Amino acid sequence: MRNVVFRLLSVVLLVILAGTACAEGVNPLPVDFSAGHVPDPSLFTEDAYKDDSIEVHMERVMVGKAQFNVARVKIADPTQLRTALAAPFGKKKTNRISTMARANNAVVAIGGDYYGNEEGGYVVRMGEVYRKKPLKSRDMLVIDKNADFHIIIKSDKDELKTLVEGDLGIVNVFNFGPALVVDGVLQEMPKKYNYNIRGIEPRCAIGQIGPLEYLLVVVDGRGADGSKGCNVKTLAQFMYDQGCQQAYNLDGGNSALMVFNRENYSAKSYEAERSVTDIIYFATAIDFGLDDKTE
Repeated sequence: MRNVVFRLLSVVLLVILAGTACAEGVNPLPVDFSAGHVPDPSLFTEDAYKDDSIEVHMERVMVGKAQFNVARVKIADPTQLRTALAAPFGKKKTNRISTMARANNAVVAIGGDYYGNEEGGYVVRMGEVYRKKPLKSRDMLVIDKNADFHIIIKSDKDELKTLVEGDLGIVNVFNFGPALVVDGVLQEMPKKYNYNIRGIEPRCAIGQIGPLEYLLVVVDGRGADGSKGCNVKTLAQFMYDQGCQQAYNLDGGNSALMVFNRENYSAKSYEAERSVTDIIYFATAIDFGLDDKTE
């Protein structure tokens, strides 16, 4: 029922935005791997970016002995939530998150699920289905054409089939987890999971608060700037406390990094970055006439 309400609210919001899109220059981006538009540099501040299509607010919060790097994002169109790959799917090439973020004109970006480390998983990126091997050992994050989140516990095949055969349209699917918040309910951590969910580590998560409104979190760890990291239970509680209706754990550890305005917002230095296969990012839907200019 909650997902139905989200979808109805999304439709209402999109109808409202559609009425002003032409006047404000807000237009959907292509659902493919093309880069987003170059954001207007003059609209960035130290901790925010705002134009008529996207609003991002950044902050650093101490939770216990861990620094949480937080991005609150509101967008005007679902296509502004995008993913990028280090190389065409199937190639073993990786790249730094910051490099991919800059290449794709991200306002803000984090790492994805590092799909290249796995042979399984139901993998979809920007509408392209690359792999159809659901992993029962993982929870799955599905993002539909309205940029609404659906989390499938243990990659349940029946739930996945319902989404695939429905009219929502699947744009991106991630296979990492575990689920942190599902339909507004804080999740209990599984006794066993593929990753070290109980250790004190750097972490990365994404959540949906409401229609076209999201939360990105990267937790610094392993001594970076004195931050110790956290376990996934603490991360889940934070996402829940921030109002996420859906929240999902992504690849953390050495992959945990947040980029804002072309620079690393989290503590990891460029030299210490781990190369990965994919990122999640948000882009402006306004063409400021800067796309073909050299910065």
